[in-house]
Amino acid sequence: MSSQRGGGGGGRQYLVVRSVWAWNLEYEFSIIASLVDRFSYVAFDTEFPGFLYRTRRPHRLLPPSLRYALLKANVDKMELVQLGLTLFDAFGGLPDIGTGGRVGFVWEFNFREFDVRRDLHAPDSVDLLRSSGIDFDRLPLYGIDSGQFAAHLYRSGLVAHCRFCRPHSTRWIAFHSCYDFAYLIKVLGFGRPLPDTLEEFLGLVNLLFGETVDLKHIMRGCKGLSGGLERVASTLGVPRQAGKSHQAGSDSLVTCQVYLKMKRRFFDDQDAKVACHRGIIYGLQAC
Repeated sequence: MSSQRGGGGGGRQYLVVRSVWAWNLEYEFSIIASLVDRFSYVAFDTEFPGFLYRTRRPHRLLPPSLRYALLKANVDKMELVQLGLTLFDAFGGLPDIGTGGRVGFVWEFNFREFDVRRDLHAPDSVDLLRSSGIDFDRLPLYGIDSGQFAAHLYRSGLVAHCRFCRPHSTRWIAFHSCYDFAYLIKVLGFGRPLPDTLEEFLGLVNLLFGETVDLKHIMRGCKGLSGGLERVASTLGVPRQAGKSHQAGSDSLVTCQVYLKMKRRFFDDQDAKVACHRGIIYGLQAC
């Protein structure tokens, strides 16, 4: 667990990343399930072992079907390392879990499937994650079984589990989200390969998550914003208030705060204006 004093909605507030492992998975999801009706926005981020397959051609020059084929080749061969979830309400308030607003909480889930000693990965990416504080020796020993995580996530109400159901959450938010959604769909599919076509994949995104917003896509209409999450946060004056860069919980919190700042500055603080840009996944449908 990591925390640092930061700005809260009702004064100064501690922001804390709740680290989730196999031993506390059920308990943490019992908390999350009690919150989804009040906190209907989810900012999320994933950490994974890099890219095995790349192309020399700029992604923007590739047709969407080839972008998806490259993504699928990577995700099918590798495993998720971390997932960060930040639940918040329409005003940017975080769950305080009985602290009277003094503390705001986000979640970071650590998975067991990836073993750096045996599994395919990009060494430079793993080195970056290790330098950011991810303990690859601890993951196989104490990490979460992704199948158990998927079962809990379905039961929580954050995602839909059939075509007749809708998730409680009205909006899932990420930054450059193609790999984030892909790894989460792999987990929710209990490790099965991703769908064969982009159309099938997008259908699953729509079914499972409902409304989605990709900040990398919508920022193209925001004057002065460019680059990755860290650069955009700096431009908007959003400090990192808990954890480190390249840790999924911390990055999901920054994603939440960047979304709120972008909405205020460029969309008159109106969800309806942001919603006009929903449903486009940067890296697949747009580049």
